[in-house]
Amino acid sequence: MASVIRDPETTREHLEVDWFRDTVTVIQLMDLSRSTRADIDARTAECIGHLEELLAVDLGADQDDEVMELFRRAYRHLDLSSRPTPATPAYDAFAYMRDTATVTFELLKVYVTKNEGQDQ
Repeated sequence: MASVIRDPETTREHLEVDWFRDTVTVIQLMDLSRSTRADIDARTAECIGHLEELLAVDLGADQDDEVMELFRRAYRHLDLSSRPTPATPAYDAFAYMRDTATVTFELLKVYVTKNEGQDQ
């Protein structure tokens, strides 16, 4: 039976911080009057993917009440019953997208702070 020994440095989660920031920035710059529903849905899906990746990283939520509250907010936000459907008005889908970007950015700040000084 083979065993695997992992160096802690090689198992550290490495996220594409710049890509995550770019997604959030694009969403923040979007304007409802110039956005198609397809654009809103695509950006929302991309940002949800980033948020799910952040939730999979150990950010020390067990030791930090503020981080735990962020995790709770993110999980409530991602609950399928709160997500827009094709029947959801564009305004509500846009608001959900913006809220997703806000929660993603807040968790990304925690990730960056926890990984300061390490290669990003």
